[in-house]
Parts: sequence; structure tokens; C-alpha cells
Amino acid sequence: MLPKLLLLLCCLISGCVQASMKSSPIGSPTGLPAGSPNGSPMKDCFRGPFSSYETWKNTLASKKPNFNEKAFNWAFPEQKYNHIKQSVDCYDFTYEVDGITVEGYYLAPKAPKTRLPLVIYNRGGNAEFGYVMFAKKLLLQAELAQAGYVVIGSQYRGASTRFIKNNGADEFGGADVNDVTTLVDVAANIPMADTSNIALVGWSRGAMQSYLAATALDNVQAIVGIAGVADLAKELSWRPMMEKVYRSRIPDYDNNKSAALAARSVINWVDELPDAPVLLLHGSEDKRVNPEQSRLLAAALDNVQHKNKLVIYEGDNHSLVNNRQTMQQEVVAWLDEYMK
Repeated sequence: MLPKLLLLLCCLISGCVQASMKSSPIGSPTGLPAGSPNGSPMKDCFRGPFSSYETWKNTLASKKPNFNEKAFNWAFPEQKYNHIKQSVDCYDFTYEVDGITVEGYYLAPKAPKTRLPLVIYNRGGNAEFGYVMFAKKLLLQAELAQAGYVVIGSQYRGASTRFIKNNGADEFGGADVNDVTTLVDVAANIPMADTSNIALVGWSRGAMQSYLAATALDNVQAIVGIAGVADLAKELSWRPMMEKVYRSRIPDYDNNKSAALAARSVINWVDELPDAPVLLLHGSEDKRVNPEQSRLLAAALDNVQHKNKLVIYEGDNHSLVNNRQTMQQEVVAWLDEYMK
């Protein structure tokens, strides 16, 4: 029974949840924190079908004929939802980068007494695939917010073309990295966010975004790469189907393949990373990103005496569904050690 529930969890935090918002996308309203250059009111994440546990569940049940209520209750217990809603603020916004409009979101503890470290969370996927739906925000991002961090993330350009005309195109580690670095400027308008104390946390492709952004940002105190890509050329040899993604996203790919992949591969420029400890987490049975990616990066960091820690979760997959809570505790402990 447990493996089936874990499979359904993956569905619930991706396509199944997305179905509930197709007619009313999360990021459609514009707005940034008050006082920002583009400022207008933001939108509470806990709105519409997500305003209560029952409305969320009922919306999913009405949209998906095969909705499994037992799996939903197991993956997202009502008590967890209520605790997050009561303890964490969550807002969606849009912001301008390079003349285009990009979606973002942030979570933070309610009424903090002091300014809090800033965690930039970088999602995986490409374009619309991997879009951070409401349910995903209740996982690691909410855990970090409850642990005393302001968590801010970008959906990246090209993820919202269905409802934002001027949304640009995902370049898979190209100009879209500006969508990440610009979040620091956005966070400067969030009163409780301490932009002098920053961590980058990325999952899958998001780890690549984190490494690239780290080279362009000041005040980076810690980096976390979860199931991340460190060498795109090697990953291509392990998973040839990624060539389709690279070709469709990376500009001028066929004429500039080697240079483009090398520029996006931290394994080639580990000495350019800021002096921030790096935590690497990976499942041994990851079929999307070979766990050797994290092993290779850990070895490269060791070679340049860059502080790092590698954790391989035996038997787990790309989503780390068997070790989700342990993984979250590992991330929080790492950030607490180097940011508080």
C-alpha cells in the first residue's frame, strides 16, 4: 500500500493539483511587496480553492475522476494544512526581469520579531513542467518557513505563457538565471527578509540554477543541491532523452552545444563558487538525474577544499519520497548551522 500512496503523492504535487487551477492560474495577479519598484498588492496563496482544506480537497475531487481521497489525506493531513496556514504567510506575485514579466512567490513565518535569513528556492523542470503549484509550497518551502526563514522562489520565464503574454522563454540556465538573482531585489522590499544572509536551495535543474546564481550574488552563506545536475554533458550520456530539452530550451544549441553545456555545468568552475558550504542530497535509485552527479561534484569540491557534505539516500528516487522528512530535517539543520 505504501508504494502506491507514494506514487499518488507525486501525482498530487504535480499534475493532479495543477488541474484545479487551469482556469484560474496561481500567478495571474500581478504585484510585489509594498514599496517595490513595480509594487501593487500581492495575492494570498490560501485563496480560492485553497482557502480551506475542504475546498481544496473538494476542488481536486471535482476535477479528477480518479481522485484518491485516502492518498490525499495521507499526503496532506488536514492538521498539517491548518498548521501551515496559521503559522506561515504565503504570497504570489509577478516581477519584471529583462523587460519581461515573471511569476514568483514567497513564504515567511507570521509576525516574526526579527529579520530572518533569506532562502532562494530554485525549482526543477523546464518551462511549465515543474511549475510550483500550491501543494508543492506546502512541502520543503513551508518547512523552511516554519523553521524561521523567508523563502522566495521564481517560476522562471517561459513557465506562464498561458496567461502572461510577455513571459519570455526558458533558456535552461541562460538568461533565466537573472530571474533568480533578481529575487534578491524583490526580497529587499519584504520587511522581515535579511538580504545580507542568503542561502540557495535547488532541486534537480534548480541546483544548476543555484550554482549559477551563486557566482553572481553577494552574501551567499549556504548552498543546497538536491538531486542536482553538476555536469550536463555527462548527464546527457546517461539520459540521452535530455537532448530534446536542451535543444528546445538552450539558444543556438546545435551550433554551440559543448560551450553551452560546459557553461551550465558547475563541475567546470567549482572554484568560482562563493565560500559557502554545500550540502548535496541524492537518491541512489534516481532515474531522472544520475546520483553520480552529486558524487562527482562532492569529489570536485573536496579537490578545491570547499566545505561540503554528501548524503545518498539508499533506494530512494528523484523526489526522495521515502526520505522526505529526513531530507527536510537535513536541509534545515544545514541552514541553521551556517545562517543562524
